[in-house]
Amino acid sequence: MLFISTVNGHERMSTRDLLLRIKSAVEAGETDFRIEASGQHDIGGPLWNAQGRTLHFEVSNPGQRVGSMALPGTEIVVRGPAPADVGWLNSGGRITVLGDCGDTTGHCAAAGVIHVAGRAGTRTGSLMKHDPRREPPELWVLGTVSSFAFEFMGGGRAVVCGVDAGGGGGEHPAPSVPLGERPCVGMVGGVVYVRGAVPELPPGVRGLPLDDADLAWLAPGLASFLAAVERPELMKALSRWRDWRKIVPDMHGGDGDGAPGGRDGAMRRFRAHSWPEGGLFGDVLPDSGRVTDLVASGDGRLRAPVWDAEAGPCRECLACVRACPQAALRRRGATGGGAPCVFSVEPARCIGCGICVAVCPQGLWRLVPVPEGAPL
Repeated sequence: MLFISTVNGHERMSTRDLLLRIKSAVEAGETDFRIEASGQHDIGGPLWNAQGRTLHFEVSNPGQRVGSMALPGTEIVVRGPAPADVGWLNSGGRITVLGDCGDTTGHCAAAGVIHVAGRAGTRTGSLMKHDPRREPPELWVLGTVSSFAFEFMGGGRAVVCGVDAGGGGGEHPAPSVPLGERPCVGMVGGVVYVRGAVPELPPGVRGLPLDDADLAWLAPGLASFLAAVERPELMKALSRWRDWRKIVPDMHGGDGDGAPGGRDGAMRRFRAHSWPEGGLFGDVLPDSGRVTDLVASGDGRLRAPVWDAEAGPCRECLACVRACPQAALRRRGATGGGAPCVFSVEPARCIGCGICVAVCPQGLWRLVPVPEGAPL
């Protein structure tokens, strides 16, 4: 294990120096880190071990964005609270905070798991989504969340246990008010499980009782969560399922209670009665009237890198190999052996990010569309 203290006497290590030291250690093969931080940002991602081994981080006193853009194979435990943007753009990391979290916890998370042993701030879970090549992201909060939680949520699962840290603790905590003002505004996907009273919901979402499929996922997940945040004694009290509800997008109703109308009807009404005739720029550009889907679909939505040996000679700089976040590129052909250097892609690892295309100085990589449903 590599231990890093970020204060030496009266000198504090900068965020840049800390991240460079961690990166160098990872490249040298280190996988276990204990970091006594002093407010440095972005600890824990995006990093990966070239041999696919898990990276473990134990952190105290981090700054913003701990676990930001964390990749699969990264595990982070924060001993105490953490400020804003925990798990920002989480892409597969497993992040546990043994304390409260600041605003925008789990913001834009697309994969991975975030566990919070306390409360979480404003806009927690906002813009969560689901990378279709990964399991849906998870965000678990033992306490409560503040206003505008799960705003514009597009996918994944969130769980708010509603344990009141101010007096509802103990072995049998009563449900508190789990959500702050205006939760789930603009929610179009995913599900939020809530223990306690559900407040008035905005149009386009509704609260429902749990069904068997919910319990089949929630019960084992709750046990795992409580073990991770070191509160297994709460399992009995928190598994009184009559205290729980789920919040989901109401794709068939427009007022949060299942009334007819819905987004489709609202969009049709808007186009019929409010949209300018001929379109907003109809005098210079024809308007087809087509409404763009909320979620892209069809052929070409995903792209995959392909090595183009005919585009020119490879300089063997390995920029693409070093830059690939998933270690998905493989080289064939020995350096100096006369055989041309050829690269291939491991489909099981590639996420189609296109970084290899961007960094190749010779332009030997290109992105090609992937048919809907086909693997990368």
